[in-house]
Amino acid sequence: MTAGKHIALLPPPLLIALAYYGVGSVLLWLSAAILVAVGLGRSTPLRLHPLDWAVLAVWTYEIPSLAMSRYSANSLAAAKVVCAGALLYFLARLAARTAQSAVVVSALVGAGGVALGWTALSQFGEHASALHAAGLSGIVAFRSRLILVPAPWILGEWFTLVLLTLPFALAVAAFFWLGRNRLAAVGAALFTLAIAEALLLSCSRAVAGGVLVLFGSTSVLAAAYRVMRIKAALILATGALCALGGVLAAENALYPDIAEAYTGRHTSQVRSTEGRLAIWKRSAEVFRLSPLWGVGSGNAPLFLTSTADQDETTGFASRTYSLPIQLLTEKGALGAALYLALLALAGAAAHRKLRSPNTSAQMKGMTCCLGAGVIAVLFRELTYSSLLEHAATAMLFAMCLALIAAEEPA
Repeated sequence: MTAGKHIALLPPPLLIALAYYGVGSVLLWLSAAILVAVGLGRSTPLRLHPLDWAVLAVWTYEIPSLAMSRYSANSLAAAKVVCAGALLYFLARLAARTAQSAVVVSALVGAGGVALGWTALSQFGEHASALHAAGLSGIVAFRSRLILVPAPWILGEWFTLVLLTLPFALAVAAFFWLGRNRLAAVGAALFTLAIAEALLLSCSRAVAGGVLVLFGSTSVLAAAYRVMRIKAALILATGALCALGGVLAAENALYPDIAEAYTGRHTSQVRSTEGRLAIWKRSAEVFRLSPLWGVGSGNAPLFLTSTADQDETTGFASRTYSLPIQLLTEKGALGAALYLALLALAGAAAHRKLRSPNTSAQMKGMTCCLGAGVIAVLFRELTYSSLLEHAATAMLFAMCLALIAAEEPA
């Protein structure tokens, strides 16, 4: 057995754990060492595809971007995040090249998502009970205090991390279902539902919408590429919607006001919407400072604060609250075009793979789940910019792209 087969079972949870606890430099060196070990252990070299070249281009772009940055200290930290994602992308491309190895990686990530979800559920219940005992009500007003996340994470970023684990867990269920292992598929689906249950406690319409988009997109892709019959895909979509509705109803019975959080009528949500609109307007001014190269990775909050009027609440400008706007302001038109090309090539890779007669049904099912995961996370990031804030989120997204690009040997 080659070193690549041995090591394929180990790096994803280890690397995610390293990124989660913030040891960035160790992460980068360990990623590079494992990448070299896997590459040397394979008997056949990796054939680069257009998506691989796009990842290399995004990675390389950090060099001139760092040189043109208005404040390089922030940009250096942001560049490490992109490097970690790129390294893990190629590591996953080398290690997971069959449906069996891909499902092992997905199961490990999904298990991590279940652990994170269980932590959220237990903390939310404990703190909500303490809140009720103190005579306070209103889940939405105190939602930032109900789930405590480790520094330097904030709650919104942490929910993005949990959301990124959901398509991997769903991919495991699809693998077993299409492999006619119904019992294992049901078990994996229950784990998927546990992660979704934690995400619905976020009281965030973007996060909850991302969950709905994930299941809906999976059904649409499965039907469009004939991975499932249209009737079966409709049953899947309806069943997922009913299950999520049941989970939300149960949570609302335990913690009143959960369902109200998704109507958007709470005062804090109205102010949040107004704040986002103001930030997006000010981001246009930041973009005009350097439309080609941007102000530098990680510098958008600094320049948003500097452009605020004295009577504005500068605390609202801690981020752009939109990934497309973050890319435009920090990486400029050139960088945004590179990232757009990356997504377009990922879509082309998924299309080619799903249309290929050489791809197994199990691999196609997993690709539908992972492709839907990319769509779901990008939907969430339209109104929140957290994907490139931490190495863990960038690495999980990169791993998702890598498994989409993975092709089974002929």
